Amino acid sequence: MDRWKKRALGNVPLVLWLLALACFINVGGLSLLWPVNSIYIHVKLHQSMAVAGFVLMVYSGAGFIGSLLGGWCYDRFGPVLTLAGSSFLAAISILLPVFHQHFAVYVGVMAVFGVLCAVPFPVLNALAGHAWPEAGRKAFNFLYVSNNVGVAIGTAIGGFIAAHSFDTVFYGIFLSYLLFVILTLTVFRRPFQKVYQHRSVHGHESIENVASRLETASIPWGAIGILLAGFIVAWSVYVQWQSTISVDMQALGYPLSAYSILWTINGALIFLGQPVVSFVVRRVPSLTVHMVGGVIGYILAFLLLALSHDYIAFLLAMLLTTFGEMFVWPSVPAAIAQLSPPRKLGFLQGLVSSGATFGRMIGPFYGGYMYDRDGINGVLHVSLLLLVLPIFLFLLFHVVNRPGRIAERREVS
Repeated sequence: MDRWKKRALGNVPLVLWLLALACFINVGGLSLLWPVNSIYIHVKLHQSMAVAGFVLMVYSGAGFIGSLLGGWCYDRFGPVLTLAGSSFLAAISILLPVFHQHFAVYVGVMAVFGVLCAVPFPVLNALAGHAWPEAGRKAFNFLYVSNNVGVAIGTAIGGFIAAHSFDTVFYGIFLSYLLFVILTLTVFRRPFQKVYQHRSVHGHESIENVASRLETASIPWGAIGILLAGFIVAWSVYVQWQSTISVDMQALGYPLSAYSILWTINGALIFLGQPVVSFVVRRVPSLTVHMVGGVIGYILAFLLLALSHDYIAFLLAMLLTTFGEMFVWPSVPAAIAQLSPPRKLGFLQGLVSSGATFGRMIGPFYGGYMYDRDGINGVLHVSLLLLVLPIFLFLLFHVVNRPGRIAERREVS
């Protein structure tokens, strides 16, 4: 029986499969909104792209707070109460635009929903780090793949149902969050709580096999700060796909379904491309190489979009972006987990989620401003310049975090 179970789960702990399912449902529902948010504000509520960018900044700024809150609540109250409570309130709040289609109401909803929908991300990441600490990057990549399958399906569905009615998008998010709450209180409750209760036992070693059981273990803020800064800038550029690029494709005459197909390809490629990722990771295990290589993929993608606006260019650019994110996004939380004392993992994974959210906050704001002023070419040129910064910062992180420095810090502490 154990042999059959091990073969069926692929040597991955059962709780990781449950976390993957949780990520899929959570992100799948949330991503219904992603392809239509800017369009809804611009077309339905009759606001400029700069204003749409401001609303998305409010939404992401609220998510920044929600990510920190999620990490804190995980450490303080545990995963079940944090996940179920935040998701239930998120489900209720997202229904308000159905009954009150006013710009001021929508801004308020985005502020509240932004806080609540961001709470689960650090919780699920922290659970992965505690449930499978010996796997390192593999545990976070497992959730990353699940998240992006959810993105692929959610954005594809969101784009098609929004063509019929924007209200169906909000109803769809409500139902997915309601399902997430039910599963959290039933199927997920006992496994997640068990991981949380034993986190100080399972999270006993770093990648250097150095004991880090003390709650007072020092946190290397310099290395973490450098890493998060590069992460934030990379996200601010990546999010242009969900803001200015989506609007530009509509301006070029492409239907919303054509944009949704790009995200379907994104999710499918992330799922099908895992053998390639595993092949590369086995031969080049350096997280720094993964992060720098991923950003180079972004540079090539945005350079291609700057040269051509044909649909084939959008397809190829999405392929390059996808290969880039497959390496950079899972590597950052994995690197943070290596630096984290066990009982601070929720808090530090909250910072990772907040960093991504902060990037998604500033990206649409400066992107919307540049789009109104210089069109999509202005956005792409600024994005290309900005992408130089994360490459520099990730390389600097590698220098600051040379092998042995983590061990030295923890031995001293």
